[in-house]
Amino acid sequence: MKATLDERVKKVYNSFSDTDQARIRGYINLFREHKFILSGKYLKKLKNNLWELRPGNIRVLFGIVNQEMIIVNVFKKKTQKTPTNEIKIAEDRLKEYKL
Repeated sequence: MKATLDERVKKVYNSFSDTDQARIRGYINLFREHKFILSGKYLKKLKNNLWELRPGNIRVLFGIVNQEMIIVNVFKKKTQKTPTNEIKIAEDRLKEYKL
């Protein structure tokens, strides 16, 4: 499965340390290999077609469009719950890919 980073996500991704970037890439590759059979430690469903990868304190929000993993938001988590504004950003960006 191909993984595509939204252009807006690339800026945030590039601001992370090399260690964080490597962890994110590792989790993306883990998902590409095992898909939705990953445990809750690694993957959580947030909405209908919105999923969350959980590399440490970083969250990678993505959806599947035409058999492709579209990464629409990435951020460092500072609270126990995923912030609703981050979910909203991800949903809005994902809609752009479904047109």
